[in-house]
Amino acid sequence: MFSIEIVADKFKRFLEGVVPAFEKSASEELQASMLDIQRQMQAEGKPVTYPIQWDSDKQRRFVMAKLSEEGNLPYQRTGAYQRGWKVTSLPNGFALTNQHPAGAIGGTLGSSPSAQGFGNVSLKSWQSKIHRGRWPALLPVVLQAIADLPRRVIDRLTVQTKDD
Repeated sequence: MFSIEIVADKFKRFLEGVVPAFEKSASEELQASMLDIQRQMQAEGKPVTYPIQWDSDKQRRFVMAKLSEEGNLPYQRTGAYQRGWKVTSLPNGFALTNQHPAGAIGGTLGSSPSAQGFGNVSLKSWQSKIHRGRWPALLPVVLQAIADLPRRVIDRLTVQTKDD
């Protein structure tokens, strides 16, 4: 009976060390993952191909009118989309945001795969033809980071126990 109490006491001390170490490792790796997603999403897209593949004539008219109104014809990239990706700390994690309207470039879960998904889930792209395949899609980047996260936490986790 006495030896069980000692083992239980040692196990309790072991767990008291494991939990903070795990939380620290998980938080550090989550932050690293968010910064990696940010880095990938900040990558500049490939140049447009000509003739431009508009989704519709309505889209073409809207975009040309907007660029003309902004004085951005011929079009020059401003870098606002890339600079818009921000990682911020939250009480229980991190947030990745982009206030730029194009910040949602990505895909949705669907049945017609256009990109490899997470596990058995496929992704269906909803990017405009103009952007499709030229800019990183957010959802596949995030799903890959999530898939890698448990391995990264375990690789980082080092538990040290001390015998008193």
